[in-house]
Amino acid sequence: MKKQDVLNRVLNSESSIFSKEDVVRLIEGIEVGSSRKITTYDIGRAIEKTIEWFENNERDVFDLDSAEFEISYNNQLECTNVPLNIEEIRDALENNFMDFGEDAFEEDGEEVGVEENENEL
Repeated sequence: MKKQDVLNRVLNSESSIFSKEDVVRLIEGIEVGSSRKITTYDIGRAIEKTIEWFENNERDVFDLDSAEFEISYNNQLECTNVPLNIEEIRDALENNFMDFGEDAFEEDGEEVGVEENENEL
């Protein structure tokens, strides 16, 4: 029950029909919104932790096994492509930012997973 629902019930009822127990039950039934506020400090700290992870795990960031090389016209070996290891990057971001979020639920009460929320970005 939301706060507005409780207010509407009180405003649309005669004052003599509410006992103390009724009012207490209504107040306890109010859904409390998230009181957690994400500050710029929190975001900055998460960014710094993620950057630190990148600096300490450079070999995990790049998929070195899939690196591509070519020999140039003057017989120099050139690295032409080093793919990113997206799963490692995703894990680092999730480890530092997921604490800020709240679980999302569908109308039927089932929890929506990370993969389903990605399509909304």
